[in-house]
Amino acid sequence: MDSTTPTGIRRTPLLARTGLRAGLRVGLLCAGAALVAGCGSTSVTGAGGVTGAGGVTGAGGGTPGLVTPDPLVTETVTPTPTPAAVCSPEGVSLAAEEANAAMGLRVMGIRLTNCGTGPYTLNGHPDVRVLDAERAPLDIAVRRGSAGIATLDSFDAAPKPVTLQPGESASFALAWRNTVTSGTRPADNGRFLDVAPLPGRPRLTVPAELDLGTTGKLGLSAWTKSDPERPATTPPRPAVPPRPAAPQAG
Repeated sequence: MDSTTPTGIRRTPLLARTGLRAGLRVGLLCAGAALVAGCGSTSVTGAGGVTGAGGVTGAGGGTPGLVTPDPLVTETVTPTPTPAAVCSPEGVSLAAEEANAAMGLRVMGIRLTNCGTGPYTLNGHPDVRVLDAERAPLDIAVRRGSAGIATLDSFDAAPKPVTLQPGESASFALAWRNTVTSGTRPADNGRFLDVAPLPGRPRLTVPAELDLGTTGKLGLSAWTKSDPERPATTPPRPAVPPRPAAPQAG
């Protein structure tokens, strides 16, 4: 109920004045908040187009709360090509094939191709030296045949004369084990082969990877004519372990 002062001025009840002041405070707070984010669900656009949380939408119109990552860029690696074999003045080229490996045994074929204009004859075994990365000779014994390295019938076959017409190939093979049997000798790693197709003929150098361990020896097969449809080497046949002796009757 309103009251009147002695001077005739109408006074507002205390409860009404308190409610008015509270209403003014809420109005001021809402107006201040509207300057920052707005009273209600007004959206705010980020400067960088990044969608924020709580209904804030990026300038790019993306899905709220998600940032789309840049697509992955994949790089295509081109393998290093194998150098092409060069035809020598004698009219032949030489190339080493990838070694076959089994239980520490390695067998690598070396293919000679007649790139000249006339026939080229081979008979017997080539003369082979192993070189390191600086093309210095390694102390490796190259022995004809399988040299006790493994049971390899093709290595111990008798040599036969081979005549190559232009475009035809012949091959020989090397066998070794990459085991380390010495604690004092460093392992040998060949990077090139220095080959004379026959003793006394001009030598050719060909890149080849030989992990020789510390055994210090190679087995060498004779020249054979290559089948153009097959590689120069076949997977090696490991030696067959001896059969254990039968126990004797007591």
